[in-house]
Amino acid sequence: MKPEHPKPRSLSEELLRGAKDFHGHRGPFLILGLRIGLAALRLLDAEGWFDLKCRVRLPLRVPETCLLDGIQFSTGCTLGKRNIEVEEGEEIKAFFEKRDGGRLVIKVRPEALIRIREVLSRGMEGMMEEAEHLLKASDEELLEIFTPSPTSR
Repeated sequence: MKPEHPKPRSLSEELLRGAKDFHGHRGPFLILGLRIGLAALRLLDAEGWFDLKCRVRLPLRVPETCLLDGIQFSTGCTLGKRNIEVEEGEEIKAFFEKRDGGRLVIKVRPEALIRIREVLSRGMEGMMEEAEHLLKASDEELLEIFTPSPTSR
């Protein structure tokens, strides 16, 4: 099943508005999830929705789990379609697999997580400030992206 329109591959005001409406607010982990999902779509040349599967490893606590809404919204990998899986882990890492066999791993850089958590400790003002920073930061500043070996999980 091919969607009528492919998922967008870059941040736009329309995508950000939709993600905020879906999630409830425009926090840093939502933005980080959007960035991860968009990077996967671009790098795997994926349409989203049905041609992609995702497995996300992260701490199963709020606010980190807000990242899941960003990945679901940006890629169309959803719990309802069962093409996203979630597992407990200390670091934040997303494993993507395209239906045609392309694979990609995206890990949030530890220094990016340290910054986000430090800024969030300052409350609501810090949350909005960090969300704006994450919108402007480069993928290289936030993410480690690599192709996994055929046997890695």
